[in-house]
Amino acid sequence: MIKKSKGLKAKFIDNTKFKISSFQEHLAEDASKIIPKMFKGIQKARRDYKNEIKDLPQEIKTAPEELWDEINQMAKSLGIDLIGFAPIDENLIFENDYIGAIELLYENGIVLGMEMDYDAINTAPNPPAGLESLRIYAELGEATNQLADFIRSKGYRAIACHPLGGPILYPAMAVKANMGEIGSQGLLITKKFGPRQRLSLISIKAGPLPENKHEEFEISKFCEKCRRCINFCPVNAILDEPVVNENGTVTRIDSKKCFEYFYETTGCSVCIEKCPFHKVGYQVLFYRQI
Repeated sequence: MIKKSKGLKAKFIDNTKFKISSFQEHLAEDASKIIPKMFKGIQKARRDYKNEIKDLPQEIKTAPEELWDEINQMAKSLGIDLIGFAPIDENLIFENDYIGAIELLYENGIVLGMEMDYDAINTAPNPPAGLESLRIYAELGEATNQLADFIRSKGYRAIACHPLGGPILYPAMAVKANMGEIGSQGLLITKKFGPRQRLSLISIKAGPLPENKHEEFEISKFCEKCRRCINFCPVNAILDEPVVNENGTVTRIDSKKCFEYFYETTGCSVCIEKCPFHKVGYQVLFYRQI
């Protein structure tokens, strides 16, 4: 069964608004390599998607356990730090994917995560943190495409969804894949990296999915007491109380406020930098009981 959006609205990402001129000297040199790589990854994902939907398969292909082991190993070799598996939820698919132009997904999803550099994020909202956001979009985008190619080489159909934008709500899919929970700032928080990762996804026409390793993970009581991301947001974009929508999704961010500052700083990341789960990690906070 092919999955389609049930009407979830996406925020349009205008790539022309990023303040690339903020990168100076060695950052500008790095940006001149990172940005073309990022757009190359987006273009490949779009081309591959167009080829996928020319002849959509009707039946889901049964996959042996060995396939998932091979996918895990390949993901690790490509620099992917986190991986989880979950069925695609149509309620989480955006009505419009403004970056990748993806409208249809296969039944199952492989959620991928890549760590952002700790020291670069500590400079937020200054240019090194902004460039790190672009670097991860480029690196994870390339790795996602390569992993999708690997899956196709094994005889299975796959759609690579680039980390910049994307056709589906990645953090919510990551929660379904038991990779972590959503923090007050709307980002996925994991035990390993806190909020310091970017996400992508591959939808695959294969099953059954492997079971995710279940770990006890509770952050809501920490977030309720902390509120650092809310208090330090430069544009007051994080809502004091999240809004539960009719379709079950949760709105935690005033996207208009957030995106304008996101463009201005090429990635902002203040809500990541201020988060204690980034600063000291889950285990320390668990024992401190903040």
